[in-house]
Amino acid sequence: MYGDSSGKALTALILGICGLFVCPFLLPILAIVFATQARAEMAESRTMAGASQAYAGLVLGWVGLVVDVLGLLVILLFVAG
Repeated sequence: MYGDSSGKALTALILGICGLFVCPFLLPILAIVFATQARAEMAESRTMAGASQAYAGLVLGWVGLVVDVLGLLVILLFVAG
């Protein structure tokens, strides 16, 4: 059976979700960092659970970052136009 669940994976998931709604730019970047660290720990340990949480946090972090950048570009286009 698997060992303990990764706290960094859960943190990445929570930051990824909150990054979509609460704090743009900062939280998605933190979600990407924590997810990457969690995946590295899990690869090294091979007994740690939470790979799906780390992957979801990574995806949500990247999606949040892309949405934030696109939103900023739309705002800049309206201001410049």
